[in-house]
Amino acid sequence: MKRMSWGILLLAVACGKSGGGGEKFGAPADQTQAGIIASCTTKLQAASTAEKLGGSFRVLNENKGLIEFYDIPSEDLKVELPRAKLRANQVYENLVENGFSASANLGNFPYVGGVTPQYRDSSMTSYFPYLTQIDAFDLPAGSRGAGIVIAVVDSGVHYNHPHLSPNIRTNSRDGHGPAANGRDEDGNGFSDDFAGWDFYNHDAYPVDDNGHGTHVAGLAAGTLSGVAPQAKILPVKVLGSRGNGDLGTITAGILYAIENGADVINLSLGGSGAAQIGSALDEMIGHIRLANDRNIVIVAAAGNGGTDGIGDCNDDQPIWPASIESDNMIAVASVDGSNQLTRYSNFGGRSVHVAAPGGDNTGLLSTVPGNCTTKCTNTHAIYDRMSGTSMASPVVSGLVAVVKGVNRSLAASEVRALIMENGTDVPEFDGFVRSRQVVNARKALEAAR
Repeated sequence: MKRMSWGILLLAVACGKSGGGGEKFGAPADQTQAGIIASCTTKLQAASTAEKLGGSFRVLNENKGLIEFYDIPSEDLKVELPRAKLRANQVYENLVENGFSASANLGNFPYVGGVTPQYRDSSMTSYFPYLTQIDAFDLPAGSRGAGIVIAVVDSGVHYNHPHLSPNIRTNSRDGHGPAANGRDEDGNGFSDDFAGWDFYNHDAYPVDDNGHGTHVAGLAAGTLSGVAPQAKILPVKVLGSRGNGDLGTITAGILYAIENGADVINLSLGGSGAAQIGSALDEMIGHIRLANDRNIVIVAAAGNGGTDGIGDCNDDQPIWPASIESDNMIAVASVDGSNQLTRYSNFGGRSVHVAAPGGDNTGLLSTVPGNCTTKCTNTHAIYDRMSGTSMASPVVSGLVAVVKGVNRSLAASEVRALIMENGTDVPEFDGFVRSRQVVNARKALEAAR
């Protein structure tokens, strides 16, 4: 049975795991449980403050001093933490329409690896027509994203899928599986984060219990379905099994990607209600600018309209995070197989930069979670179809990896300009897509060399 998703897209609810003392783990369950996020605060200060004032706290990013406090009035926090900037966390309940429901209680799910990569050949063109559409099906050797890391900040990644496993970015400095010891050997603030991190449940197993993130990862860098079939994937789980999440958790995931080697960050996040938090998010995660300083490109889905399923104009109604203005941000609209905007795709002559295949009635074929929980084989190579700007975004993230892979000297702003200027021009996009371009891999590669 074909299952379709018209973008993920956000946000809310989390099943929190409680820890000892005043520290909590996992995201808030609803807005009534959301706390106040403080910057410039150490974990030691957080513990002392929570003990003194009778509340609790959650560490969002220890290195950046980002802490969420619960059951403590902001007035009291201002007294105890006079140097901290305070911001109320926001929780949203806009769920993904048709996720691929995996077990929500997978528990420890170690990355196994050891799978020999299986790359696509000419017999597979009919399975992945979007690759032919953007001239990315059979890119030359040395032009397939090798050495580039794409962070998939999403519902997690089924990292033992045999067509994703060879491309998972692993951290050999920290233990995993039987070697996991609960210690942070590399000092990045996360213990045993061998294959990324789960900020939703606060553990080292960013397994996908929804399916959206796995589909996104396959479009960007799957060995068969990916635009950049040799790029590395950094799984960063910030959403739950229903595609839900909160601002603090997503922000922490973005920071983790920035600090842990990402060259590209894919954000297939957004949707109805997101416009309400635009200003708060822009202030809260100026980390997009930090990514720009480090030449990290951010690729974000333009969004899939409102409840009517018809695309809206982001120029008039900004959608987070695609509408954040930064030189390293690429907002992506969706086109069908004929390079026409899909009915559901948001657009914007100023705020949406490029378009890419996102699937129409049939959707794009990509990886989804299989039924294996240990070492998966090609018999577990599960694929299915989804549509949405959530799917168009990783197509562009894969292209960014291809471009950066052949020219590491390019600044993030230069990568964006190059992709915007070297696609397939569609005059009808005038006023709807800033560049009027559907991305084209070969043209972008020629310009990058």
